[in-house]
Amino acid sequence: MTAEAAPPQYDLLRSLPAAPEPRIDRMPPQDLDAEQSVLGAMMLSDVAIGEVAGVMDAVDHYRPAHETIHRAIRELHDQGQPVDPITVAHHLDKRGELYRVGGPSYLHTLVQAVPTAANAEHYAEIVRDKAERRRLIEAGHRIARIAAEPGQDAEDIRAAVLAEINELAARPAVEEKPEASAPPGPANPLYDPQLGLQRPERPGPTPHPDVFCGWIGETVRELDSTTEADPVAVLANFLSAAGTIIGRRPHVMVGNDRHPCLIWPLTVGPTSSGRKGSATSTARRVLAEAFPDFFGPDHTPRGLNSGEGLIEYVKDDDGDPASFDKRLWVVESEYAVTMSRGRREGSSLPGVLRQAWDGDSLGSMVRESLKATDPHIAILGHITPDEFRAKMQDSEMAGGTYNRFLPIFCHRNLILPGSRGASPELVANLAAGWRTVLVDAGRVDEVRFSPDAWALYCDEVYQALSDDDAAGGAIAQFTARAAPYVQRVAMVYALCDHTDMIGEDHMRAAWHLLNYARASAVHLLGNATGDPKVDKLSGAVRAAGTEGLTGEQVRKLFKNTGKAERDRLVSALLSLPGYTRSQRPTKGRPTTVLTYTS
Repeated sequence: MTAEAAPPQYDLLRSLPAAPEPRIDRMPPQDLDAEQSVLGAMMLSDVAIGEVAGVMDAVDHYRPAHETIHRAIRELHDQGQPVDPITVAHHLDKRGELYRVGGPSYLHTLVQAVPTAANAEHYAEIVRDKAERRRLIEAGHRIARIAAEPGQDAEDIRAAVLAEINELAARPAVEEKPEASAPPGPANPLYDPQLGLQRPERPGPTPHPDVFCGWIGETVRELDSTTEADPVAVLANFLSAAGTIIGRRPHVMVGNDRHPCLIWPLTVGPTSSGRKGSATSTARRVLAEAFPDFFGPDHTPRGLNSGEGLIEYVKDDDGDPASFDKRLWVVESEYAVTMSRGRREGSSLPGVLRQAWDGDSLGSMVRESLKATDPHIAILGHITPDEFRAKMQDSEMAGGTYNRFLPIFCHRNLILPGSRGASPELVANLAAGWRTVLVDAGRVDEVRFSPDAWALYCDEVYQALSDDDAAGGAIAQFTARAAPYVQRVAMVYALCDHTDMIGEDHMRAAWHLLNYARASAVHLLGNATGDPKVDKLSGAVRAAGTEGLTGEQVRKLFKNTGKAERDRLVSALLSLPGYTRSQRPTKGRPTTVLTYTS
């Protein structure tokens, strides 16, 4: 087999001269004097607040206390309130954070430490530079860990390295703030500011509080103060792992299709602040205490290389196909690599994944003898927003396989620098409850609906999910299986509440979780249409601003595309809200331009 040619960026890396091993100090790159000067300048000058906002964000501070003070200053400024050591101290005190950051005296110290507020932008550049260096070091460590992982081939390593490089290259100078939008439901105590808790600013949607219902919700609430992970990501992990442990016997009938307890979340969050791995380890710690035999290589493998490889784990014995346990909970921490493998020509992975989600028996057209009867496989993937957006532009990837996944946006929910996790006593108590619940759930056959739950589904849920399907575009591709999925999720909620009857609260919780998955896709994909060429044209028109994009510029943008195809793209763009075509006068004939108005 001939190896594929390496991309140009790898040739560049190979051409670099050898250098001595760099010395990496124990202390990460930082400049506390610059951080103090930034904060002091912001408390002295409104102009400085604006200058700093154009260069850095609060998360760029090395000291968590400085990040907290920075956010408090921005909150006061955004509310039109005066900013000085007195007002900032009062604001922090109301939130129970004043003495966590050093008290009023430290705020006055910050002001006194500033050489001049006129240099605030320069101080912010220093802080930002140190933060970028820390991120590069973290990325280097991750790349080294990937390269050292046994069983990884060179192509997979290159794909993972490229994903890291792309994420770093795509990072804007300052994190872009999303457009303000109304929260999807009432306030949620797990996300609201509370005395004694430090919650980072959340850049994406917040789930409805009803998703945290029943025994699963109680477990998430009990563990919330012990982890920085997003509660909704912890919830998704519990739903997925619990459904796998329960097994394939319990099911709901959707029409003539039998749907098992298989939930496939795709947790999407930034590498540094998503805390995707923390969410998985939080759920895994409790369930592994309850079911230690399940959480080993036989049931929790990693590394989805191919469809045949997945079938190998659960393939039939020569004698009795049902002779052993075929439950698998597959956690893929680098799911972008898995998706790249699925795109290879001739790969069987997408087809096998579709069969696995449906609960069907698995087989390989390449090896007729390779079969797996009645497997029960759930997959949970971790991916960054940039990787998610890049992969979802491929309509086959989104519509063919990956609408089996629930995209769950996640972000660090607490700042716990000294946390040691949940106490052994708490873990043991929760594990005892989970052991009883899931063992009994595994004995259930068909799960049915209470009259109230069925009425809610028929009268409200089904119609709302059908309206989503009719919308079209990339978002609709992710909701194409929402109707059966909401019943699957409601079933797992019910089974974890020690009942074989789906109640109204279970149906409502599942509906709100599906709504959150859709909100996650909207937040992450933005205005993506599902057609990469239309998205490319849309981006060019937006970048052109009020001047608009001329027909000649459209031709150059798609220089290898015929006029008929360009006309189709323009027509598709004009069908979207905000895009218009108009005539712009010139010295000669008027020029047709495409513009966007928000």
